[in-house]
Amino acid sequence: MKKFAAAAGAALGGLALVAATQGAAQAAPATAEAAAPSCVQADVTYLVGIFVDITNNCSTTQKVKVDYDRDYFSPCFTLAPGETASHSASIIYASRYEGLATC
Repeated sequence: MKKFAAAAGAALGGLALVAATQGAAQAAPATAEAAAPSCVQADVTYLVGIFVDITNNCSTTQKVKVDYDRDYFSPCFTLAPGETASHSASIIYASRYEGLATC
C-alpha cells in the first residue's frame, strides 16, 4: 500500500509540474509593439470618434499603425518621407488614442 501511495504521489506531482509549466507558457504576455520613431507624428482629434492624421517627417520610409485602447489597431500604413495618412476609430471600438507603433 505504501508503494502505491508513493507512486500515486509521484504521478500527481509530475502532472502538477506539467500543468504549471503549460500554464506559464500560455500566460506569457504577447510581444509589445515597438513605438514609432518620434519623427512620425500624429494629430489627434476627438469628436464622435477618434480621428488621427499621421505624418512621416523622417528621411526614410516608415511603416506604422495607430494604437488605440481596447487592443484595437489601425491597418499598417507605409509612409514615404513627407507623406500623410489618416485613420479613424468609432467609439464602439476604441475610446482613446494611445500612440503610434511600428508594423
